[in-house]
Amino acid sequence: MLCALSGILLSTLFAGVTVSVTPKTAVVTPPPTIVAQVNAPVGVLPYQVVSASRTASTTVKASGSSQVSKSASGVITIYNDYGTSPQTLVATTRFAAPNGNIYRIKSGVTVPGATKAADGTLTPGTVTATVYADAPGATYNLGQTQFTIPGFKSDPQYTKFYAQTTGITGGFVGQQASVAPADLTAAQSALEGGLKNALQQAASTEIPKQYLLIAGTFAVTFGDIVQTPIDANTVALSETATASGDTVRTSDLAAAIAKQEVTGYNNEAVDFADTSAITVGLQGSSTPSQGSLTLALSGSPTLVWQFDPNALKAALVGKSKSAFEQIVGSFAPAITCSKDTPCSAAIRPFWSSTFPTDVNKITVVTK
Repeated sequence: MLCALSGILLSTLFAGVTVSVTPKTAVVTPPPTIVAQVNAPVGVLPYQVVSASRTASTTVKASGSSQVSKSASGVITIYNDYGTSPQTLVATTRFAAPNGNIYRIKSGVTVPGATKAADGTLTPGTVTATVYADAPGATYNLGQTQFTIPGFKSDPQYTKFYAQTTGITGGFVGQQASVAPADLTAAQSALEGGLKNALQQAASTEIPKQYLLIAGTFAVTFGDIVQTPIDANTVALSETATASGDTVRTSDLAAAIAKQEVTGYNNEAVDFADTSAITVGLQGSSTPSQGSLTLALSGSPTLVWQFDPNALKAALVGKSKSAFEQIVGSFAPAITCSKDTPCSAAIRPFWSSTFPTDVNKITVVTK
């Protein structure tokens, strides 16, 4: 009796199963080029624009004073909550603050379209840019502010395109401690070098691992240097830089390649086994045009078909061991069981003929 009870106790405490499966893989040679679009329609490879800003500052000795007339400037984030299509804003586009102050961008930008969820809700597309006050003076300095775009005043986009900033600074008219030109040039060079390094590091560490930065699209733009007197002998210098780049989701790129290079591919979920095996850049002098890029591809990546381990666990709960192959077979082609790609289920205790009824006692291991 004691032995029987011990057996029941052990089978309860240590019951479980380890399922080993091998996902389908394929080594491919990607096509030389492929077209990607922002907010691409079904069947076209999508890409996303990402951006980040950093500000650096330093202090230098003043060399005297001078009469200055400076316009305020600052970084804004522009939002597209109108639709899924990108919107180009030309150079000199106006942004209006609630107090009526007008600020402009010096270079045109493309605001990515919003992302539509399955329920129809939109997540705004965003891009950062530097704006400059229409006139010099401290009255254009602002704290956290939201802007409208007057150019859309009579259009439905007016309430759906907007911009926000954490601060607009640097506007001043009057006598101010000044910096010798040579000192200003040296300080600005050091600030811009540090900013560029910081933004390059951000690009390598902050872009999610499921995205690839498209080589040749990373660009850094620097705002005007802002001089702020601390006292009669010292001036603080600050500068803001904005980096932007185009990225592509690895699973989207893998699917686009499989569609062209894998016979019998039927839009299954795929990804790369190792993203370092593929190189993604711009073809020749390709630049964004109406939200479209031509990408140059090279390498010999391995595609791996994807499946949901939790779905496999749920399908096995409480089932007979004899149904294992049929259940795993329902996950084809992501999982295929054969002599070369075996599938197995090690059930504990060994005499059990059914899978556990507790999904947490099923472990899925991919080879």
